Amino acid sequence: MTATKRLPAPTTKTSRSHSSVRRVLVVLASAVVGFLIYGVAVDSFSVTYYALITVILAGVVALLHRSVGFTAAVLWGLTCVAIGNIAGGVLLVNGSPLYELPVLGSIRYDKVFHAIATGVVAWAFLEALGNWGLRRTPILGFSAAMMAIGAGALVEVVEYFGSLLIENDSVGGYTNNMQDLIVNTVGAAVGASWAYRSQEYRLAFGTGFVESGHTD
Repeated sequence: MTATKRLPAPTTKTSRSHSSVRRVLVVLASAVVGFLIYGVAVDSFSVTYYALITVILAGVVALLHRSVGFTAAVLWGLTCVAIGNIAGGVLLVNGSPLYELPVLGSIRYDKVFHAIATGVVAWAFLEALGNWGLRRTPILGFSAAMMAIGAGALVEVVEYFGSLLIENDSVGGYTNNMQDLIVNTVGAAVGASWAYRSQEYRLAFGTGFVESGHTD
């Protein structure tokens, strides 16, 4: 009689990863459902648009995560970005979307969010590139920043089509579009630089991260 072949028990790192993904999904799903209920209550047509975008982007991140294995910190950062986006478009403050609210003097939540969100995306791209085995050089950081800027430009395209569907979309016009691209660039540069130089980032890859022909 042949012995039954047992599958190896999951490692602690794998278990933690699965646990983090489950918590992230629960929080994100709860936020989307909560904003859907809120949007219906305040008669916001845009809530459907923002909820759909959130679900689509969550699917994209899930596919990337299966390939590169994001750290819990990156997953939570991206989750905060997703929640911040849907809140900006749906949550009303004095009758206007949160995106239009000034939070730093005359600087609106929209601009602050764009900078932070693009910085987090640059961090995620840098981690993905590192996990794909690319050598840690300044070019890697530059590449991550450019990828985040490109993602931000794609968001502007999506916002344009959203403005065609939603009458009061708070997206703004051509000037607002250019301002978004500028703060996206600043956010991507800061985010990529921080992630590149961060000790936490280097420790996330352990000995598997290659730098100047040797491992850390």
